[in-house]
Amino acid sequence: MRSDPAYPPAPMQALGAASRPSARWSREASSILVFLVVVLTLSIRAGQLLNDPDSQWHLAIGRWIVTHGAVPWTDLFSHTFAGSPWIAKEWASQVLFYGAYALAGWWGVCMLTILVVAGSLAGLHLWLQRHVSPIAALTTVTAVFVVLAPHLLARPHILTVPILLVWMTGLVAALERGRAPSFWLIPVMVAWANLHGSYPIGLVIAGILAGEGVFSGPRSEWIGRASRWARFLALATVASCLTPYGYAPFLVNLGLFNSGESLPFIKEWQPLDLDGAGVVALALLIGSIALLLAKPRKTLFRLGVVTLLGVTMIRHARFADLFVLAAPILVAGPAMARFPTLRAGTAVAASHRLGLAVLACAVAAIATAAVVSPRPSEAMTPQAALDAARARGLTGPVYNDYDFGGFLIRSGVPTFIDGRSDQLFLGGFMNGLDRVLAASEPDRFADLLAHHRVTWALVRREGRSADHLRRLEGWRLLHEDETASVFHVAGSAPAAR
Repeated sequence: MRSDPAYPPAPMQALGAASRPSARWSREASSILVFLVVVLTLSIRAGQLLNDPDSQWHLAIGRWIVTHGAVPWTDLFSHTFAGSPWIAKEWASQVLFYGAYALAGWWGVCMLTILVVAGSLAGLHLWLQRHVSPIAALTTVTAVFVVLAPHLLARPHILTVPILLVWMTGLVAALERGRAPSFWLIPVMVAWANLHGSYPIGLVIAGILAGEGVFSGPRSEWIGRASRWARFLALATVASCLTPYGYAPFLVNLGLFNSGESLPFIKEWQPLDLDGAGVVALALLIGSIALLLAKPRKTLFRLGVVTLLGVTMIRHARFADLFVLAAPILVAGPAMARFPTLRAGTAVAASHRLGLAVLACAVAAIATAAVVSPRPSEAMTPQAALDAARARGLTGPVYNDYDFGGFLIRSGVPTFIDGRSDQLFLGGFMNGLDRVLAASEPDRFADLLAHHRVTWALVRREGRSADHLRRLEGWRLLHEDETASVFHVAGSAPAAR
């Protein structure tokens, strides 16, 4: 006979007002309102979703995959590491972003991002409403949005937000029912592994929560529970290898943390900033741990997951997304048990005001989305500078600043360096470049350019690279605007027509 789970599912609503269609509609309508508010909010700032140079090279990789009907296995987009082993481990996301761009330009890319985020937060809100009070659900989703906001960019990690929510709610549903997770989660892992490289954390979370799945039942059931969870974990691990590259993406993720060379140079890999979003994330971490410590014996494994994600978030800000999406799902059950006032109560019947709010937000969201015309920031798309270089016939290997790498790949120019630093530009390349740029004299910089046979440069107008280039003998300034400067070796540029 199966034992009662530690945190039973939210009770079924009693007959009466809560069972009427109007009551059920109120819960769904409030989540629809959340969806529309997020769509409206992000549509107003749609251009900011493109404020990352990586968005451009992800789109270019997707275009290459669609054009060639294959995935790349070597670097085809830089001249410094051309031919080196490289895999597009996020190929499915890249194809989706390129598809959105092919259909509707940058507007399509932004709308794909906005709809995924809004749909995910609305889904989380609906799930929370079935477990905790409406106020607690709305407050939690608002906090989640605040933490996510700085990381809302048109990049592959965004497409895994709904994947992570489905994975976490599926695991927690299994724990609440005292069963192993549904095998319907296996295709979810397949999708995750092809969309983004963060999927190993899903396996780690499932492995930790398996402890609760096994030991929350009577001792007589431990072996049977362990067998069922082990079978699920084994299948999920195999599913994570169902990519065009097999298990290679997992090794890439492992190698990134082992080498760690690129991490100090990328903002999202820095420790969590205690700005507005950082303070909210830290408060959620402290609150989650406090709630789970109320009954540590029952919540030991959930506490382990929350602590792991929280510590990782503090060390690397990019993991705030994982923490803030997973923690509410893990904490909802224990919070409801600890504070009965948080329980999901009888739903309030839908009112005319709620319906009007949904209608007004729908009109505003559609109108705003229809008129926005987003495009990447000029700070990362030095089109005028590249046009000037092409007008003068500059060819050969280029030296470029890191943030211009995505733009150059999208423009068909092999880069010196770009954002694919999880696999390339390692082995001392990035550390060496940083030391060269930090040197007071430009001689070492000149040696670096000569080593890579660089004949021209596209760099920020103000920066260490531009400072060195202005002092290099034999180099000339060809173009300069508010964003970028173009330099070339004297005599390398054909005469202007």
